Amino acid sequence: MIRLSKIDDELTVYKGKDIILFGAGYQGRVVKRELESKGFQITGFCDNDKKKWGEIINGTEVISPDRLCEIYNDKMLVQISCIYSSEIEKQLQLLKIDSFISYREYCERMEGIRIYCGLPQSVKQYKTLCTKPSYFELLVRKQCIDYALRVKYYDMDSFHIVCLPPKTGNHTIEASIRECGGEFVAFRHTFNDMFPVWSKLLEGKKIKIITGVREPVAQNISFFFQQNTRFYDIPEYWKDGGDVQFLWDKWISNVLGNDVQLRRKSIEGKENTNFDYMEYIHAIYDNIVTVQYFFERNFEKYNGINVYDYSFDQEQGYSIIREGNIEVFIYQLEKLNAVKDSMGEFLGLKNFELKNENVGAQKWYAPAYRQALEELKLSREYVEYCYGSRLARHFYSNKDIEQFKRRWSKNIDE
Repeated sequence: MIRLSKIDDELTVYKGKDIILFGAGYQGRVVKRELESKGFQITGFCDNDKKKWGEIINGTEVISPDRLCEIYNDKMLVQISCIYSSEIEKQLQLLKIDSFISYREYCERMEGIRIYCGLPQSVKQYKTLCTKPSYFELLVRKQCIDYALRVKYYDMDSFHIVCLPPKTGNHTIEASIRECGGEFVAFRHTFNDMFPVWSKLLEGKKIKIITGVREPVAQNISFFFQQNTRFYDIPEYWKDGGDVQFLWDKWISNVLGNDVQLRRKSIEGKENTNFDYMEYIHAIYDNIVTVQYFFERNFEKYNGINVYDYSFDQEQGYSIIREGNIEVFIYQLEKLNAVKDSMGEFLGLKNFELKNENVGAQKWYAPAYRQALEELKLSREYVEYCYGSRLARHFYSNKDIEQFKRRWSKNIDE
């Protein structure tokens, strides 16, 4: 079994453990209060701030990392309880302390448990909330207009857009442009319906768009972990920390609208599981989870450009499409490092360097993600579906596709 998280709905990981909270600030006090309200005793705090060592916080002493090393044993669990979780994780690993839970994992799972216990009412509330534009969507619209007006007023050469399918490097591209002092507007996975409105402000100006592709099996797995590991109403998401294989099988079959992944035997007898929340997720994202159809459903729909009408240089890993005043730089994520100079030239940015952000291997679910890459069972029908798609055949050579298939051959469940 591939477990998503150390934390299940029964909070089993904390039972019978001496719990040390690493972080004695505000977040630490909140975690202490929450765990104690659920019947767990906190053995102590640990903190890197020397000024706090020996301090008593609500009856619990603060110790140093050195002291934690001295008393650490197999009955102890370290719960990180501050926002500097990634730094503390590295510190604990150097100290040979491997029984710990990240702060982000704790926050997301505890919030999820609260939702899980409140369903189905919570799902209904979310559906109501999402019928109106979110604050983020309204902010993007305002940024688009402000940026377009600046381009026109200051007679700038071009208006830059980053619009990428899920898990093709949007955070990295955006951070890299900012690092060079570049300006752009970002559409996360889809073009805004304001495109026809603000594009009129840019008559006579170039609109330069950055977008990309990624081999579909890796892309689907990565997106699954980022967005669709939040099946709040599904018992298999909570029991034993979350059954990744089961959730993957159901998700892929639902997305594709057939049973190509359900043909696996691992989920027999579980067909009646409630998937209301998953269906709700799909409604929100309007099927963009089917990444193979991103350019038809979420790109051409708003800017009128059909990327499949243009040839793509599969060898160099990028091409530039020109249509009217719109230019599109489209790249393969697998060759992003090799094409970064050409991307920088396209945007008119000197010394353009990539700044890696939002990498799945650095997130709280990273252990499950790495295990899934090695052990997740895929049906042969699903793999063939992905690499037979229009997207795969257009942007990748036969040689590339054969390499991808070999990469996943060990995961295929005959």
